[in-house]
Amino acid sequence: MHRTLFAAIGVVGLMSLAPLAGCGGEGPAEEVEEAAAANPMDRFAGAWSLVRSERRDAEGELVGEPREDRVGYIMYDATGYMGVTLMSPDREPYSEGGPTPDEALAQMGSYSSYFGRYSVNEEEGYVTHHLEGSLNPSGAGSDYQRFFTFEGDNLILQPPASEDGARSYITWERLPDLPESELTDTHRRLFGFYRVESVTRETSDGESVPADQYETAYIAYAPSGHMSVHLMRPGRQLYAGDEPTAEEALATVDSYGSYFGPFSVNEEESYLVHHRIGNETPNQSGTDAQRFYELTDTHLNLMPPPATDDEGREVQSTIRWARISD
Repeated sequence: MHRTLFAAIGVVGLMSLAPLAGCGGEGPAEEVEEAAAANPMDRFAGAWSLVRSERRDAEGELVGEPREDRVGYIMYDATGYMGVTLMSPDREPYSEGGPTPDEALAQMGSYSSYFGRYSVNEEEGYVTHHLEGSLNPSGAGSDYQRFFTFEGDNLILQPPASEDGARSYITWERLPDLPESELTDTHRRLFGFYRVESVTRETSDGESVPADQYETAYIAYAPSGHMSVHLMRPGRQLYAGDEPTAEEALATVDSYGSYFGPFSVNEEESYLVHHRIGNETPNQSGTDAQRFYELTDTHLNLMPPPATDDEGREVQSTIRWARISD
């Protein structure tokens, strides 16, 4: 099971692209190549939606049927930040009060998420994802190399070949930017990547309440109107064996959160809505999350609606994010 999860995470975010002349830009191919040479990350910047994945043998023959039933995004920022989310269809919801250890184990491999920096080797045609955090506990700190090809609005990412010469090809389609007519001032100021800075909780009468902190986390808002979030707790443990036990699987999902989907802005009442197409917690896929916001040039504060704690007090949580995109 651990190998299945690791493979899923690898497939989703390890990509390779050998640059092609005239890759979807307007004007002469030389101008496109010149712009790419100035900053190759500009070619990656934006949000991309998963189209399909397929595997081919050493001779280039298709192995099995292409897989087109998963959904997910990969997001890149031109200043070198990235995140990827990938979800299988028809995931079984957790039971009430779950997940149980067995339910957590059953979901291993059905959702993948990681985030960090990335670098581009334009000459050799590969991108490397430098993982700061990952749903898979063994992923954090890893480097995932992916060869790449741009074909029009598609980005094809390709992990290194296996020992028998077979290769995986993951095709992503660029999500177009929102039209200018739909952009609010908040949209324009919000787009980019942010890293978590703190979590605070406070009662309605101003009393501070202890809040669990994250070791690291990213939230990203793309000009296409899509977002993703990756949240990792401190003190995560590697699996003792090649595959997680049920208890290890439960610890994995309890210490990591992630979701993705479109977002909308209500400027008048200062809140965002995250329309969660996919969520690491199966029960929350397809639901909306309202977040009130405070936005400056350097920070984003996100606040869910107040909740009632075990003592019957109304408590407001705030996650403070620091902008890391230029």
